[in-house]
Amino acid sequence: MKSKYHIEMTRNALSDPFTEKALRTIVRANVWQDRPRNQFGHDYIHFDGSAFEAGQAYIRDQKRVIIASLQNEKLLKARKAFGQITHTWQDFYSHSNYVRLWLQAHPDAAPDGINPSDPAILNSPELRSGVNYGLMEFISMIPLLSKRIVPRMPADSHAKMNMDGPETGPLFPYAIAAGQKRTAQLWQELLEEFEEEGIPQDRIKSFLGREKDN
Repeated sequence: MKSKYHIEMTRNALSDPFTEKALRTIVRANVWQDRPRNQFGHDYIHFDGSAFEAGQAYIRDQKRVIIASLQNEKLLKARKAFGQITHTWQDFYSHSNYVRLWLQAHPDAAPDGINPSDPAILNSPELRSGVNYGLMEFISMIPLLSKRIVPRMPADSHAKMNMDGPETGPLFPYAIAAGQKRTAQLWQELLEEFEEEGIPQDRIKSFLGREKDN
């Protein structure tokens, strides 16, 4: 998904609990997931190529980084890890056919009605995401070439399947709504895990930017 939409979803979902200073770190880490070195050979970061198990493992690993960092008062490291997994979940909805599958069961639903965590879809054998075809994917993003390249790309390509911006079609608002909701859910999951791990409330407040950073 384009950076401005990652920023929009993240800010809309997290601007209430986090201070502006803390949120800036989270947003920056989110956007940096799309730096060039992460575009190839890192499908799990973006849930590309149907790398769902690897993507979930990556999210679990980063959650452990967040908890360990808070336990050791490494607040910036914790925020960066959080920003990284917000990006991964947001890409899930714009890079996979989750939205299409959900709309098959709820054809009259508005974008804000989408459930981003429908277990029937998350476990569906029909769930898939676009394959990253390397250099051709990069070329397909060049405005002057995209109209010629994208129609020639395979049906299972990221170029054909993605909903990274409004120009990709009418399902884009559903991807945005799902990504924003899932980001908010992710924060609630972390709060539950903080409680399970015994993270002190003052440490959580510091993570939110509501106490002086250490």
